[in-house]
Amino acid sequence: MKNAALVRRILPLMACIILIAVSSGLGQAAPRVEKMNLAHVLASSHPCHQALIQFAEAVEKETNGRIQISIISGGALGGEKDEIDQIKMGALDFALLYGVSLFQGMAPVTAIEELPFLWSSREQAYAAYDGELGAKLTEAIGKNGVRVLAYWENGFRHFTNNVKPIVRPADMKSIKFRTAESAIRLDMFKQLGAAAVPMPFTELFTALQQGTVDGQENPLSIIDSSRLYEVQKYLSLSGHIWNASLMVVSPGRWNKLSAEDRKVIEANALKYRLVARELIREQDDKLLTELKAKGIAVNGVDKAAFKKAVEPVWAKYEAKFGKDIMDIVRKYSGN
Repeated sequence: MKNAALVRRILPLMACIILIAVSSGLGQAAPRVEKMNLAHVLASSHPCHQALIQFAEAVEKETNGRIQISIISGGALGGEKDEIDQIKMGALDFALLYGVSLFQGMAPVTAIEELPFLWSSREQAYAAYDGELGAKLTEAIGKNGVRVLAYWENGFRHFTNNVKPIVRPADMKSIKFRTAESAIRLDMFKQLGAAAVPMPFTELFTALQQGTVDGQENPLSIIDSSRLYEVQKYLSLSGHIWNASLMVVSPGRWNKLSAEDRKVIEANALKYRLVARELIREQDDKLLTELKAKGIAVNGVDKAAFKKAVEPVWAKYEAKFGKDIMDIVRKYSGN
């Protein structure tokens, strides 16, 4: 009898506790949180890293905390080819890669961004990558197990070295330049009389420091953020190649996200593409003064002479790329 009376007293109390829990949301399952990683090889001081931080914060806010993206900089997960392999395997969720032509081994058409002196202005390149050229490249890369979300900016590449100022093509003779493993870029250096040494970007600083190579070519933002001015004497403003950077995602991870969350990520990849471009543009305007103050000598180049010198490279690769893609490139570049 005592037990029955006790039960009658406890039951209403338990009912109240359950009612309060349900009404306050304590009875509901917590929303699943996806913790994801985005890797890139550049320093955390680079403008793209700053834009990536803003991108990750916006995604977390707009998904109410469901998607949390950690940004891993400085090549902590390996070089860019390592990042691509990890994306394809699903071991890495996102990457920001500094060059579409990194995919040329599996998608040869992506090497088209390496054609020297293709773009006269970054605005031409933006229009092409946001338009028909970008669509073609995205399709080609997508067939190889990597999904492209947006084309950001790496920028115009310029020559630096420790031998002498480069003004004319003849000044390139016998200088050893580090370059990426790109057939077009290797042919460009050969045509200009220089010696090209392919190596991963993560090895570049040490190679310059130890004299393994004399020079390299990268955008101003990388020359600054990676402190290449510490191991280089001369900066020659060639602007010979404009590279996009591209945000990519592992299709396996992507397809597991809800349509709502995918929409948020895509929208912000495009939004912060514009932020990254503007940060790089603003930085380029002031970096020349800063780099000079840091001790590197800056000079212009005879671009007309360089364009003339690399005409055989264009002739070789136009036939390989084919008329359709070359017509698209010419539509935007005017070449």
